[in-house]
Amino acid sequence: MKTTLYVLAIVQLAFASTSFADSDKKQTIPDLAMAKQYAKAQLEIEKIRASKTPDWAAASVQFELMLPIVKYIDAKCEMQYDKEIRDALKECTAGHDIETNDEILGKGLQHIAVLAIRQELDLMAADPNNIKPCAERIAAYFEGIRPTFVRRDKGFFEGKKTLEASADEALTQLSKADKSSLLTASMQLEDVIARTYALSMLYEISEIEKMRSSDVALCDGKRTEAKMFYRIIQQRIEKRSPKINEIIVNTLNGSYDTMNSQSLEKDLVTALGFKLR
Repeated sequence: MKTTLYVLAIVQLAFASTSFADSDKKQTIPDLAMAKQYAKAQLEIEKIRASKTPDWAAASVQFELMLPIVKYIDAKCEMQYDKEIRDALKECTAGHDIETNDEILGKGLQHIAVLAIRQELDLMAADPNNIKPCAERIAAYFEGIRPTFVRRDKGFFEGKKTLEASADEALTQLSKADKSSLLTASMQLEDVIARTYALSMLYEISEIEKMRSSDVALCDGKRTEAKMFYRIIQQRIEKRSPKINEIIVNTLNGSYDTMNSQSLEKDLVTALGFKLR
């Protein structure tokens, strides 16, 4: 059964890659089907990662289905996620430092999704005729990262739909936007994404505070998660406050004993310009 699924997935990949190559002759923008495929594969990988015995071969197959978007973002944003995630998958398959490499996989895919959303927002701003198709692709990409918004709502807002509701509202406003309302809707989405991933960083650092004297190996995984989450918002923070960016980077690379979630939250609030909770 697994072999059959793998074969079907490879056939899908071949079709997607061919479609991307053909479309690239006309445009470099992934289409809606590719965005949906990316989010679908991302959610499948999350299910695999959550398993007691993750099937890394199956995760690798799903990653192959995401390649058109991964390569697009690597080229557009000067990233190296194709290599980075492949290397992480190889390490997981070999059983090497799974706690860390598993997080590079999961959070790297989230970063790619956010970068893809930002590319679409740029396209919208450049040409109002792009608003509707870009909004549809943004909504598709968002489904792959929605679980993170749900988890942060659960952890910081007692399960009340706060971050998720704000994101859905922004997506609705984007789908209805015209030239005059586009900036407001775009900023609403950018802000809730930044807020969610800032809270994700806080969560991981607070977990390190609880475990730093009892489980260093688990802290290593938590540090990796915090670093990957920070990648998603770092450009915005560095632009607004290079000094705070330097403080945060030093904190993430420093000793577990010096990590302080309260200080981190103050720095994030200052740099982002709004409260997180």
